[in-house]
Amino acid sequence: MKHISYGRQFIDRSDIKAVIAALKSDWLTQGPKVKEFENALCKYTGAKYTVAVSSGTAALHLSMIALGIGRGDDTITSPITFSASANCALYVGATPKFVDIDDTTYHLDIEKLRDFLKIQSRRKRVKAVIPVHFMGTVIDIAEIKKICDRYGIKIVEDAAHALGSEYKTSRERLKVGSSRHSDMTIFSFHPIKNITTGEGGAVLTNTKKIYESVLRLRHHGISRPKNQAKWFYDIPQIGFNYRITDFQCALGISQMKKLDKMIEARRELVSFYNGAFGSMEEIRLPYEAANTKAAYHLYIIRVPARQRNRLYDYLRSRGIFTQLNYIPVHLFSYYRNKFGYGRGDFPIAEKYFDECLSLPLHAGLRKKYQKKVIDETIKFLSHE
Repeated sequence: MKHISYGRQFIDRSDIKAVIAALKSDWLTQGPKVKEFENALCKYTGAKYTVAVSSGTAALHLSMIALGIGRGDDTITSPITFSASANCALYVGATPKFVDIDDTTYHLDIEKLRDFLKIQSRRKRVKAVIPVHFMGTVIDIAEIKKICDRYGIKIVEDAAHALGSEYKTSRERLKVGSSRHSDMTIFSFHPIKNITTGEGGAVLTNTKKIYESVLRLRHHGISRPKNQAKWFYDIPQIGFNYRITDFQCALGISQMKKLDKMIEARRELVSFYNGAFGSMEEIRLPYEAANTKAAYHLYIIRVPARQRNRLYDYLRSRGIFTQLNYIPVHLFSYYRNKFGYGRGDFPIAEKYFDECLSLPLHAGLRKKYQKKVIDETIKFLSHE
């Protein structure tokens, strides 16, 4: 029986050829393909600067350091995200805080964020908000910027799901990653993301100072001052080995060339799912806001909590692998034990989690397999 995975990479001959060429070149790391990939990301998104790094998590970590966030500071993110969106604050000694999600969009609730910041404004501990473009749908980042600007709070867009997503303002249409309404944006290139470099990530910004800081931090904090001997270097700030290789970037460059086609393939699959499930009362479909275009890293439905786990098990027994994206971060043991979080703290996120299920979605998913997912899902829910 063929297993249908909920997500996987899409690799073709042109990708393999590009990686082989890089492996045969003089450079395996810190070579020309890294800059070429960074330039491709800038051109695609409209951001001025890009630093490619070893993972999306590394990108989040370096963003905290570049913004000067540390001990005594707070950050805010959504409880419905991969844990790195919150953990990055812990890496620098800061404290991650959460604001509950909106029940329609599953994004961080903007009105609750507004209220939270009003309450916290006197303490002046919140230094950054990390909004997540969850599933590849687009949060209202322009509105978040208006709110954060009042308090001098920095914004790091977690767009790990959203390379290729778009949104329209009153003036222009922008790609997620342009960082027009934030201090920086991070991407992830894990195999199940919209493009892959195997493992990898990137920081995008329009601020030269941030760019230069992240660039140094990626490579141990090494700086080469002008007017010094060619061999001389200094380390004014401790950095990390968060470099990405040339052959990874060669894959990324090749993947970027077909990104728009892969996104359209995802969107066609989403449309087919929506058409099949649209009349079923038991299924709640994902939401895509007006004036946005989602890249759809994930396709998440909601079903009654009493049925969700049984549906997961049933589909798995039929060779269909689904996923729960995500367990709310505040319910992990570390966050419970260190910060005292528990059930009831963010009820909208918790209810979402009890009902969510990610169905298979990737650019290489064939319609006959998608139809099997649909048929088996309907069969189960119709007989419950």
